[in-house]
Amino acid sequence: MRPHTAGRLSTVLLMAAWAAVLAPLPVFATNGMYLVSYGAEATGRAGANLAVSDRTLALNANPAGIAQVQGRHYSMNVSLLAPELSAGNAVNDNLEAEDRLFPMPAFGHIRSRPDSKWTWGIGLVGQGGMGATFKNANTFFGTRDETFTEVRFATLTPTVAYALTEDMSIGASLNLGWADASFRFYPQTSFFNTADPANSFFGVAMQRAGGPQVNLRLGWLWQADPRLSVGAIYQTETQSTFEDGAMTVNFAAHPQLGRKVKYDAEMDGFTFAAQAGVGLAWRPADDWVLAVDVKRYFWDAAIDTITVTGRNPDVQGAPAEVVLPFVFNWKNQWVYAVGADWRASDRLTLRAGYNYGDDPVPDATLTPLFPATTTRHASLGLAWLAGNKTYEAGIERAFPHEQTNNNLDPRVNPFGPGARVTHEQWTLSLGVSWALD
Repeated sequence: MRPHTAGRLSTVLLMAAWAAVLAPLPVFATNGMYLVSYGAEATGRAGANLAVSDRTLALNANPAGIAQVQGRHYSMNVSLLAPELSAGNAVNDNLEAEDRLFPMPAFGHIRSRPDSKWTWGIGLVGQGGMGATFKNANTFFGTRDETFTEVRFATLTPTVAYALTEDMSIGASLNLGWADASFRFYPQTSFFNTADPANSFFGVAMQRAGGPQVNLRLGWLWQADPRLSVGAIYQTETQSTFEDGAMTVNFAAHPQLGRKVKYDAEMDGFTFAAQAGVGLAWRPADDWVLAVDVKRYFWDAAIDTITVTGRNPDVQGAPAEVVLPFVFNWKNQWVYAVGADWRASDRLTLRAGYNYGDDPVPDATLTPLFPATTTRHASLGLAWLAGNKTYEAGIERAFPHEQTNNNLDPRVNPFGPGARVTHEQWTLSLGVSWALD
């Protein structure tokens, strides 16, 4: 076997193994359902990366940027997410979500030749998601129960970039992914209202409704002069499928059924928003880079009313179809990121950044089931060059953000007036990148 063939095969095997690790991992969100940044370098700048996309994982930010890289380059990264969530309502003074640490790996490879204007890349990246677990909650029906949500979304991202001129490039990434969703909403609680059966409550649990997800990211990068670069991206709304799930409805208190009933489940109306953004990177001196990004996430068209439908009950006489609408009505979101790199020495680079994103969740539809409310993020990072390898580290703090839902409509706010959520998070990102030629 020729050496270059062996190298390609080892790359494929490594990526397949990384995909097996990545696939089952949930992701917690910080700009809606998207992460603030992808990779330790971008984490250090709080996500300001659209005009500084000159590393392997830049294919997940601005795919045009990989045209700046010559030869074969690889990156591996792991982000450790530590969310802190609390919630409350009229029957729960303060509920702390279950503490968990979520590792999220990513991998990227890009390749170009000096005699070609084309650059190719591929990545495996967790794109976004959200979730929370609250146990031992008091319900309005005199029971103690739990809520649980988890959305997971990871992609295989083939990417291509083309150098239009020495100073300008375009690129495209096709995100071929898989996502699934699970939730439990007071699954051990069952209440039959004899006076008004329509206002009965039967706890629900849904497991792993999922399917393929596809979107396209387009990028443009222009080196306007040696010290100023400009970047822009547009990503389409994800074409989402959530099918082949299993749902259990707790009809134990129902006078005719008196037991839990299993259904086939699917979810509709849930997707990842389209986004657009522009970025500037200015180099006021040889050892400084200042970056600014502005993005727009179009949640209004992506998340409105999410409908979970159960069919094919396993118990004769059970309702043939159970339809559960969850009203979200998310708003479009502006996100602003500023970041700086300072090359302290030939080997050491230090970074810092700040990210602010509007809260896309209206007060009137806030729910602890899907807490995606943080708005302010600060970060620090560093890079150490050792031979052909660069070691990166970044840490990000999402500051506490509290929100309250006083909506009186139980169909929109099942947790009752005064339901509140507080969300904060730490993220540590570690990575290494290297060039083979």
